[in-house]
Amino acid sequence: MRFLHLADLHIGKVLHKHSLLPDQEFILRQILSIADEQQPDAVLIAGDVYQRNTPSPEAMTLFSRFLTALAERRLPCYLISGNHDSAERVAYLAGLAELGGIHIAGAEPATIYDYPMQDSFGELTVHLLPYCTPALVRQKYPELSEQIRSYEDALRVVLEHHPVSPEGRHVLVCHQFLTGAVTCESEELAIGGLDNISASLFDAYDYVALGHLHGPQQVSRESVRYAGSPLKYSFSELHQHKSVTIAELREKGKVQITAIPLCPMHGMQELTGTLADLLQHDKTGDYVHVLLTDEEPPADAARQLRTVFPNLLQLTVQNSKIRTDRSVDAGSAPDRADFLTLFSEFYAFQNAGAVPNERQQQIVSALLEQIDGEVHAG
Repeated sequence: MRFLHLADLHIGKVLHKHSLLPDQEFILRQILSIADEQQPDAVLIAGDVYQRNTPSPEAMTLFSRFLTALAERRLPCYLISGNHDSAERVAYLAGLAELGGIHIAGAEPATIYDYPMQDSFGELTVHLLPYCTPALVRQKYPELSEQIRSYEDALRVVLEHHPVSPEGRHVLVCHQFLTGAVTCESEELAIGGLDNISASLFDAYDYVALGHLHGPQQVSRESVRYAGSPLKYSFSELHQHKSVTIAELREKGKVQITAIPLCPMHGMQELTGTLADLLQHDKTGDYVHVLLTDEEPPADAARQLRTVFPNLLQLTVQNSKIRTDRSVDAGSAPDRADFLTLFSEFYAFQNAGAVPNERQQQIVSALLEQIDGEVHAG
């Protein structure tokens, strides 16, 4: 059984006020071409189909066209929601989509949906688990609320209530953050690392098709894999090599993984130098972040740079006098920082250099976990 594993499409993503819909349409067409070449038995989409939980009509239309193209190829698709999109909206018309071979996990919280398949090696089951938070799991299992304090606790409860047979082959599609995985700035992770879970929770599954992190990677073993996003969604992803994953499951215990590279419509570059030097650069249509080192940069530096870099998205002035980020046609997102570190620094500022004790940090962590769960539950 061959699966084409995708994740984190983030359709509708805007990068520094620049819509990436044309880039996403281009890469989805490329993925369809890869499907035609590789001839998988099914497509797995591991969450974050959309960038927002209320996607734009244009984003929904693009994804609808992609699913229609899969259905026209009689290529089954199994997909879940992530933390960015809405389980209810992703699952809208799921019953109708099922008729075309598009299997969408429902919106019932903390629930695993099973889909049996058959090949020459016997039966195989695809299990779909949409993004889970402790709050959602406590909602489903109120009698276990006291035991569900972390994401690890929450996932353990869900999986223990849905055991799988050790003899069969099992594929799990989920959208979580596994401890030890490599992250980048464009991913929305729980403050303080509260959403970490251990890969050992998935030992019963032959292949785990993960979403949530944008860099393609395995965690713990080769068959526990993040497909990564199909496009670079921030300059922090500059050096990532985007791909789709082909996972081939043969007899029990035999899984072969192949990464198929993707080629975007626009590349991405980060360039450093003086205005005079950068204006000598070869003209490029790549998305560009410029770090300008002039001591006295002219007010129209962005206009001049656009003559060489028409897709200049971010401009940073970086010299001995100033270190500021100034986004072109956009406001840069603030630097991400660990909230517990920020809390400790603020506490020390307010308390003459004293640091919060362990109990105080535990209280803050618990409050952050509660807020994070309520946000995703709402």
